[in-house]
Amino acid sequence: MDTEAIKDKIVQGGLKFTHQRMVIYEAVSKTHNHPTAEWVYEQVHEQNPSISLGTVYKTLDTFVNANIIQKFVDNNGVMRFDGIMEAHSHLYDNETNEIRDYRNQELEKLIKEFFDKNKIRDFEVEDISVVIKGHNK
Repeated sequence: MDTEAIKDKIVQGGLKFTHQRMVIYEAVSKTHNHPTAEWVYEQVHEQNPSISLGTVYKTLDTFVNANIIQKFVDNNGVMRFDGIMEAHSHLYDNETNEIRDYRNQELEKLIKEFFDKNKIRDFEVEDISVVIKGHNK
């Protein structure tokens, strides 16, 4: 993702575009391994020594609140971040704790149609995230 696209994403989230936000968003969006804040910090700190771990945490939370990225907790209680906002599922390797994106339009359509037909009383479904657990072969 180039600088202009990152700037557009941040500004569309209602945030001021800064160099720190740019490099932090770039670190999250360039990987598909659903990084931790610590991983993001390791990626950006060498080239940007003024960015602290606290800044990374605050910026990631700001991005989540602006609906620019998603966050979730893995099976070990570790906070992970995902730059993909479109509907998709995740493959979780129980042995390595690796998390990969999994996209299947047929599955997503099936789930959406199921909940369109089978409403949950007193609850409005906004988003559905499926986690498929197993291990790599």
